[in-house]
Amino acid sequence: MSPTVTFKCPCCGGYLEFDPSAQRFKCLYCGQILSEEDLKDQSMQREAEAEEKMAEEAAYEQSMAEKAGESLRSYHCQMCGAEIVTTDTTAATRCYYCHSPVVLHDRLDDEFRPDGVIPFQLDKAAAEKKFTEFVNRKRFIDRGFFDRAQLEMFSGVYYPYWYCDIDGVATFSGEGTRTSVETTPRHIVTTTRYFRVEREGRLTFRSMARKALKKADGTLSDGIHPYDCTAVKPYASGYLSGFLAEKRDVDEASVKADMLQEAEGYAGGMMRKNHSYNSLNGSTNFRATKVDARYVLLPSWVLTYKGGKDGVPYYYMMNGQNGRVCGKLPINRGKLITWAIGAGLIVFAILCAGGKFIW
Repeated sequence: MSPTVTFKCPCCGGYLEFDPSAQRFKCLYCGQILSEEDLKDQSMQREAEAEEKMAEEAAYEQSMAEKAGESLRSYHCQMCGAEIVTTDTTAATRCYYCHSPVVLHDRLDDEFRPDGVIPFQLDKAAAEKKFTEFVNRKRFIDRGFFDRAQLEMFSGVYYPYWYCDIDGVATFSGEGTRTSVETTPRHIVTTTRYFRVEREGRLTFRSMARKALKKADGTLSDGIHPYDCTAVKPYASGYLSGFLAEKRDVDEASVKADMLQEAEGYAGGMMRKNHSYNSLNGSTNFRATKVDARYVLLPSWVLTYKGGKDGVPYYYMMNGQNGRVCGKLPINRGKLITWAIGAGLIVFAILCAGGKFIW
């Protein structure tokens, strides 16, 4: 059984959470405020204690089970001792009994330890407000969607992503044409000149992103991008306290290969731009000279809503940094039909009134 890490207040022993609105770490019991440096020091200390405990309990085997094709693992809460069961990609969660935030330290060790993290900028209250504003702008939403109980399930989650920076040299070889037309009293003369075109350039691609969790919904996760990558901070497990988090299950090699292929596509388009020819055809060869990949945890607020008579789930994500929302809203078909009939009757009445004056 692997140890968990819960960040405790040095004054009262209560658990600490990261407060996005203040960008500080706060004790929910005594109100003590800790700085980022304080939590970094505690992060290092708590992680060292967890590693020591892992070494001492090496003989203590982790429990494994299979459910819906995913491995389940068991942990113990440091606050109340309750058992916590998670899937094998969960990196931070809450105790189901005392609700203490728990960081599963061993999930982010060694090769799975992130290079950086973008801390939440929106706390739950701000996220709920932005999401409610987003929903209120929509006319035909199921009224049950406005139930306060739905927003209680709004969860802050760190999702893993790969970011890649690529430098390279692109060469283009092809043919360009310039066409001119001259009109004489008897003829229209079209002249086409052909040119051999060779181009070369150094190209740089920055912060190309790929999700690093296979089960994550790509449409939703792509829909809330981009993030401001200048806000990336060196990873410290304290940032995960109070939120849920997932670890990556996509390896670096496959991501690099995919991003290199994307960079080659971009290079082909860029080498055909900004020319003086009427047409330009040819092929581009892109050779990467430097490829740097980094594993980053990005903040998002997630909501699942089961709407309609059939209980079909609807999923929503919000960028935890800037509040951008992506998701499919549950349409109330009865309200939509009623509105359409009402609009149709109004248009019919206007046409009838206009026809009376015409005829």
